[in-house]
Amino acid sequence: MNDLVIANGTVVLPEGPRLADVVIRGETIAGIVDPGTGRGAQIVDATGRIVLPGGVDPHVHLMVGFMGQRSVYDFESGGIAALRGGTTTIVDFALQRRGGSMLAGFRHRRKQADPVVTLDYGLHQIVTDVNADTLGELAALRAEGVASLKVYMIYEEDGLKVEDGALYALMQQAAKDDLMLVLHAENAGIIERLRAEAVAAGHTHPRWHALTRPPITEVEAISRAIQFSGDTGCGIHILHLVAGDGVALIEAARRKGLPVTAETCTHYLALTDEALERPNAHEFVASPPLRSADNQLVLWDALRRGVLNAVTSDEVSYSAAAKAMGAASFATIANGCTGIEARLPVLYTLGVAEGRISLERFTELFSTWPAQIFGFGDRKGRIAPSYDADLVVIDPQAKRTIGTATDYGAIGYNPYEGMELTGWATETIYRGQVVVKDGTFLGRAGQGRFLHRVAPQRPGLS
Repeated sequence: MNDLVIANGTVVLPEGPRLADVVIRGETIAGIVDPGTGRGAQIVDATGRIVLPGGVDPHVHLMVGFMGQRSVYDFESGGIAALRGGTTTIVDFALQRRGGSMLAGFRHRRKQADPVVTLDYGLHQIVTDVNADTLGELAALRAEGVASLKVYMIYEEDGLKVEDGALYALMQQAAKDDLMLVLHAENAGIIERLRAEAVAAGHTHPRWHALTRPPITEVEAISRAIQFSGDTGCGIHILHLVAGDGVALIEAARRKGLPVTAETCTHYLALTDEALERPNAHEFVASPPLRSADNQLVLWDALRRGVLNAVTSDEVSYSAAAKAMGAASFATIANGCTGIEARLPVLYTLGVAEGRISLERFTELFSTWPAQIFGFGDRKGRIAPSYDADLVVIDPQAKRTIGTATDYGAIGYNPYEGMELTGWATETIYRGQVVVKDGTFLGRAGQGRFLHRVAPQRPGLS
């Protein structure tokens, strides 16, 4: 007898979807067998439902403070929200403070997360200070299981920006020590000037957040990062790409064989800059900003063709009250929005149900490719024997209207408020245990584990 069988579902396998039973023994998948033939101590009936590999969200900010505000979610509550949304693995961030050690920042983050985390996680190491001592820490970070360094090309006022010379030196050393970079790519000089001019002129409405961050600020920074990658050999991943002209740069780099990947985020696929004209426009301020409906079409096409390799949440769970505190000026609104739980139904509805991408491509973007890119594709992101038994069962027929009533935790606003969505998780299985059933968390704080990551696998262009 096996421990658990997910029976009679449409199982999305690496070779494509088919009716099958998924047999689980302990924490791993033991086999895929014909529907109705699996035998186990516990059966989850997935008749009429779709069985996916557990979601992988490699871009989340839990237990974070930024622009004077703190997130609602920590590693316990944010993990529960993720599991409710079918995500079983995340990559968060550890911060190196200016003048401090990267290893110290990493170990501090482990101490914050490990006692309470509710799902598997990795960490990108945020680098803010590049010098001989910190460059000397990269090999030790790699030995600790870190595979990626986060660099901000902006936010000097917050002590985060890395200048070009330091960035280039970091990439040279990272390439030697087998680390890749994940980049917040925006041109700081243009944005800082435009923002100062707008504020001086009294232009403080949230729409000016987008107007002072025109697409060229994103496109130029992406181009610069690709040039540095080509010269140093350091792999890069562009975070939260939204400017349509950036897609062509990513595609050209990948066709040249450069180690370049990129993602976009759920909110860029569901929302446009029209949201910045709403009465609650401050709730939609994120960086880079929301862009036009035409731009959005470019993103969907890039996902369909496999040019972009992941759809992430960029989760930042500032409360409605925290977002409102800065609403008097676009320059003081805490950037970012919540979405870790909504990623599954939003992407499934707008992507698969509305015919923009196939179910197979959805699975790659939601789970398989981010697992490969970020160094755990050897055990996550697929439904296959010996892989971790992380799965999510979704109902492709049931529809619900999303809003604050559907959220986990007291955030108080939802950027997707009022959207009718399908593809909601009915069960989430984490390491062979049903940890969420119909929205109810059945697990415990501290059940999650830190993941030591291996070398990335970069998917090819379709």
